[in-house]
Amino acid sequence: MTPNSQRAKRLEHYTGHAVALPESITRVVTQETDESTQVLYGLSDLDPSLHAAETWCVLTPRYCCIVPPAPASPTTFRRDTVQKVALTVGLSGNELRMWGEHTELLATLRFSHRQRPAMESIKYLLEEPEAEAPGATPDALFQRGLWRPIEEAQAAVSENGTGLLLRLLGYMAPYKKRFTAGILSGLLLALLQLVPPYLTGYLIDSVLRPVESGTQLAIDARPTALWLVLLLGITYAGTQFVAWVRMRSMALLGEFVARDLRKEAYDHLQRLSLSFYSTKQTGSLISRVSSDTDRLWEFVAWGLVDFLVSMLTLIGLTGVLLYLDWRLGLIMTLPMPVVLTILYLYGRRMHQLFGNAWRRWGKLTAVLADSIPGIRVVKAFNQEHREQDRFGTSNTEVCTSFNQIHRTWTSFWPFLWFSIQSMTLAVWFFAMPRLLGYSPTATPLTVGVFVSFTLYMGMYLHPIEILGRLTFILNRATSSAHRVFEILDSEPDIVEADTPTRLEPVDGHVRFDKVSFAYDGVRSILKNISFEVQPGEMIGLVGPSGAGKSTITNLIARFYDPTHGQITIDGVDVRDLALGHYRRQLGIVLQDPHLFHGSILDNIRYGMPEADLKAVIEAARVANAHDFICQLPLGYDTTVGERGHTLSGGERQRISIARALLCNPRVLILDEATSSVDTETEHKIQEALDKLVEGRTVFAIAHRLSTLRRANRLFVVDEGRIVEEGTHAELLANDDGVYSRLVRMQQELHEMYIA
Repeated sequence: MTPNSQRAKRLEHYTGHAVALPESITRVVTQETDESTQVLYGLSDLDPSLHAAETWCVLTPRYCCIVPPAPASPTTFRRDTVQKVALTVGLSGNELRMWGEHTELLATLRFSHRQRPAMESIKYLLEEPEAEAPGATPDALFQRGLWRPIEEAQAAVSENGTGLLLRLLGYMAPYKKRFTAGILSGLLLALLQLVPPYLTGYLIDSVLRPVESGTQLAIDARPTALWLVLLLGITYAGTQFVAWVRMRSMALLGEFVARDLRKEAYDHLQRLSLSFYSTKQTGSLISRVSSDTDRLWEFVAWGLVDFLVSMLTLIGLTGVLLYLDWRLGLIMTLPMPVVLTILYLYGRRMHQLFGNAWRRWGKLTAVLADSIPGIRVVKAFNQEHREQDRFGTSNTEVCTSFNQIHRTWTSFWPFLWFSIQSMTLAVWFFAMPRLLGYSPTATPLTVGVFVSFTLYMGMYLHPIEILGRLTFILNRATSSAHRVFEILDSEPDIVEADTPTRLEPVDGHVRFDKVSFAYDGVRSILKNISFEVQPGEMIGLVGPSGAGKSTITNLIARFYDPTHGQITIDGVDVRDLALGHYRRQLGIVLQDPHLFHGSILDNIRYGMPEADLKAVIEAARVANAHDFICQLPLGYDTTVGERGHTLSGGERQRISIARALLCNPRVLILDEATSSVDTETEHKIQEALDKLVEGRTVFAIAHRLSTLRRANRLFVVDEGRIVEEGTHAELLANDDGVYSRLVRMQQELHEMYIA
């Protein structure tokens, strides 16, 4: 299977719509452009009448090739001849137009909203060819985020069910003794279960029948009968003891494996980069770490050993039945391959149904994780009924999915049992003539042998029932394993160097050298930015929303790595630094302060748990938080609600500032740090920050430009570029500058507010 067809199959699985570039289009583009590399492509799935169509737009390193459906001919033009690109968004469709020199219309493409992300990326590359990354092949862009929501489970889907289960078995390695005890006890249990039917048949034919016919005296048969009954009792007791060992060993083993999986999944989530969380719902991740690992416990505890015991029991019973009477044994054993094949096919169907059900279950959990933390907003806008409807819709979808599973399950089993019972009736039909002696051509059949046979026959049905139930458990486990291993298979975008550099301490010399960055690998947020900041400088980042200010601070903190260029801290590439050691010397105060459920004391010393109360109080004083904390009922031991909802916005912000100050950061990032406080509190915090910046490098983002007057320099960011740089006074002197315009706008708004 070719890469394109593999990609198309994945896309069809997750979206029901293939958008991968067909091989036939690839051949046409190669022939038209004489270039074998496709940088990017998109599907125009609407014609001028807004009917379904399939026209491809493919970018090669030098050309843009438009391939309409046959028999129309392709249109090819050089990318550097494109002077203007416009994308118009409509209700029922969208339109992308390209113009060349002298306003010549080169191409018009119409497409549905589903194809819009790819077409937007084509527009960006045509407008900004320098944003194109080296080696930006379709597969690279595909992996780096252009279709990342579609590809979110690619790693897990690439493994089949057998591979997932074998991988799951690897988690039992640390518990070899328990696993061995469970397996051996299961095997011994299978053997012990074969003994009682045989002893029963022997007791009938060798003791009871001779006494009944008068060929042996009862008093002579009594010792043999007593020994046989005693042996039966010992067998029954041994069977229950072995069953207890097996259940205890595997139940505990299942809990240990589930615990290890939960811990590994959660630990891995902590290592993953922020880009991973931008494509996931919180509820889905919670469901995977909690519910899915619990379903894997069920498989480990019961499914694995039950499968082995059932298969060995079937093999042993097949041999015993054929040994007792090969004619009747064939009636029971010949249909078994057909029965097992039906069970296998049924299992594949159940796997599909469970996969769909667990996806909807994750969606239901996501609704809970979304609405409950935001309950204050829900109530403020009187949207309780809307959230109830949203939950009810997801709840109904979950119910529908599981009802489909139950309908399939309950329809299959009566049919299967009727087939197996038909085999039992066939055994009785062919055994009766031989038991009653009116079939002179058939070999006689003793009552004891037939009783043993019927007992074994009853046992023969039990493993089949277990295998059928295991199909249910197995498919629950594989579906859950897909979701858990997807987390474990996700690789962090931000990785530490093999031999990282530790700066002792960080001085705060920050340098950007021709840095560009794109969250999706294509559309640049920052474009060829260069600047240098000396230790101890306070830099103000100003500009319109979406200009790239927060992206600059995200790159300094190394939440992301630049697409192009280099960022150095004290002359060392930030990618070569020991990440944990570097971030411990970095303080960040976000625009939306997040507090954890717990005491104020624990929240302030979250970044430095070993800090004593004296250090915490000092940090709180600097952040002007000590006074209001002391007025709370329990002072620093006061418990704040989830996300700090029991405190005001300004109070949460000051605690967040104290948390950053306690770590004594060498580089401080203030992302709208004073946006949630009133004017008086802002003044107090600003005074504290003035003392704090001494000896530290500070990057401060603020929309209230008055708060940045004390900054050593201001960087004005607009459309991903630094368009102005200087002090507050220098930038104000340029009446036509972006900064002057922003200041005038704020002054006008302030005057309107006062009026």
